[in-house]
Amino acid sequence: MTPLHPQAARPPVSLVRVLLCEDHEVFRLGMRVVLEAQPDMAVVAETPHLSGAVAAAGGVEAQVVVVRQGLVGGPTLPLLHDLSCRGTAVLVLAEPGEEAESALVAVLKSGVRGYLPRCSAGQRLVDAVRALARHEAALDSSATTQLVRYLIDSPAGTPPASRPLDRLTERQREVAELVAEGLSNDEIARELFLSLATVKSHLTASMRRLGVRTRTQLAILVNRDAFPAA
Repeated sequence: MTPLHPQAARPPVSLVRVLLCEDHEVFRLGMRVVLEAQPDMAVVAETPHLSGAVAAAGGVEAQVVVVRQGLVGGPTLPLLHDLSCRGTAVLVLAEPGEEAESALVAVLKSGVRGYLPRCSAGQRLVDAVRALARHEAALDSSATTQLVRYLIDSPAGTPPASRPLDRLTERQREVAELVAEGLSNDEIARELFLSLATVKSHLTASMRRLGVRTRTQLAILVNRDAFPAA
């Protein structure tokens, strides 16, 4: 891990604290330039390995870890799970050839809420980091397409009478379905004419009843329920 200058190690609370996990120095430098050009962001550490990111995240109080997908997979997936369990959001940057549905699902199951192509525009990266810092999901449309295709092609699951969404109340199910469509809590509140506190209450209850920890995992369940295999 390569810590940055001391004054960046403990940025003001108002800044989104980002840790970069990228083994290509030029690409890592480019991301740092893009993110630190934002008035509300600070890159607090850099590391070329996912294990280094896990070790450093707590010490520098990183809110979001941006990691190249080439550094993720197989034995390193539990490290993503460790970061997510600590409350650190993870944004995975996928490269061409690394976007198989099964790989995407494995990453999402580990608790990751952010997934973008590595070739995304700088502003898309900035927007995704901000969304994750707000505890929202940041999935590229290509990832959503892959996820739906994976769910449709998966083997038939439980019969309709025992589908996961049957455990929810009608309002909880409405909130869960809008989460799966990618709406934020504020947007759901406007759509259903509810207060933000009520939306958060329904969302918390839904996730508890379905046994999931993240909005992404909730979206996976909702989509699986909506698109059962034939």
